[in-house]
Amino acid sequence: PRSTLFPYTTLFRSLDSSSMWAITVSSAGLLGGPLTARRPASVARAHLRAVATSPELPTSERTQVAKERLHVRIDDEWYDLTNWRMAHPAGAHWIDAYKDSDATEVMYGFHSDKGMGMIKRLPRSKAPPVDVPAPVESSYAFRELRAKLVADGWYKPHWRGELQKLMPWAATLWIAKTLSMRSGGLAAFGAIFAYAVSNTLSGWLSHDYVHGRSPFCMAMRGFGELVGGMSTTWWSMKHNMHHALTNEIGYDEDVALEPALYLWQPDPKNDSPMRKFQHLYWPIPFSVLFLYWRFDSIKYTLKERKWNELGRLVVHWGAFLALLPAKTVFLGVWLSGLLTATIVTVTHQSEEIFIQDTLRKYDFCEAQFRSTRDAMCSNWFSDILWGGMQWQLEHHLFPTMPRYKYKALHPVLRQWSKEHGMDFRTSGELEILQQNIAQLKKIGNQDAVEGMPDSNLLEERRSEERRVGKECRSR
Repeated sequence: PRSTLFPYTTLFRSLDSSSMWAITVSSAGLLGGPLTARRPASVARAHLRAVATSPELPTSERTQVAKERLHVRIDDEWYDLTNWRMAHPAGAHWIDAYKDSDATEVMYGFHSDKGMGMIKRLPRSKAPPVDVPAPVESSYAFRELRAKLVADGWYKPHWRGELQKLMPWAATLWIAKTLSMRSGGLAAFGAIFAYAVSNTLSGWLSHDYVHGRSPFCMAMRGFGELVGGMSTTWWSMKHNMHHALTNEIGYDEDVALEPALYLWQPDPKNDSPMRKFQHLYWPIPFSVLFLYWRFDSIKYTLKERKWNELGRLVVHWGAFLALLPAKTVFLGVWLSGLLTATIVTVTHQSEEIFIQDTLRKYDFCEAQFRSTRDAMCSNWFSDILWGGMQWQLEHHLFPTMPRYKYKALHPVLRQWSKEHGMDFRTSGELEILQQNIAQLKKIGNQDAVEGMPDSNLLEERRSEERRVGKECRSR
């Protein structure tokens, strides 16, 4: 499949740079101390109305000017990012995606204290759009919840939790090495399986180190290339849009699976006769996930001249092919792709897909509840193998929180969802897999529908960004 199904990394290294588009949370940030909501919901709505009806220009003139500018709302303040979009370290597509929209939750979710502090340097909008609705009540309530969690220390990492994450990866790699030195088919299969589990766990660790904001996580970000075998920049550039706009067609690459798999009824010209069998053959495209990612990582680092990352990838391949037989490595990576892809997709792809009339319809918080489901693991091995992804909703709402805090957060978030009318969805680990297979079968048996979009919207958006970038550089 053309999509990526979970990775993250050096996007966050870029997000920490001095030119980062960011947001302040009073005088504190995600890890820097007490964090309080900017204003109560009622005051925030009044403030937003005041901004939206600013008398700087007549309404008709302001509407025309707004159409020609790129405005983004953060904490009820509008910023004009028209002339700044190409300077965004993570790419102009992030700015474009939030044109005339609220980006508050994305700013809080992805940026460091230093990055968020840079918001003060951004130009305020002189003529913000007048027809953008205010955030819904649950969005303000969510901001207050997040602020309370930060103030209560939920985002602070602990050395014991970090060590406990590393131990299963190291143990399964050691088992793979031990079994690979023995003869016999059973030992060979055991080595492949142990390495597959180790590789999957290394992916979760790489994912954690990119999301994390602690000095330890910052120091460990090269883990993605050295152990995971994938470019951290390439990985993060693909994954973070999935985090921000989950299941939004044209934005989220994790649901851009066609023609291998279809998650919505396609246009007849984009259909495949194999679609009716996708509930049977889905493990095949899933299993090539990591092999595809590794190939694309090398291609990306060469094309973008990411020499440091390429160097770490070379070290990775040299070290692991010296440590384990080539057969164990390649078959282990193949099996790991199946394990990882299954874990990452089942919590999203049977949930709501936002397309056409529902595209960008909901505020961030409600959209995450609608597009994400938690998986309840039934045993200790599953808990380790899922690597925190069983708490998928908690992770999507609070991506920089250490994953070992999610289990304790689960009842807190469930109670909050009841109080604010949100549908908190959970299923057992086998039940959620069955739901996904049933959904693939349902979509496979439905008729194609003329006019339905496909994932080419992603490619069109990237092509436009590259075109604009070249024009800016030529000037």
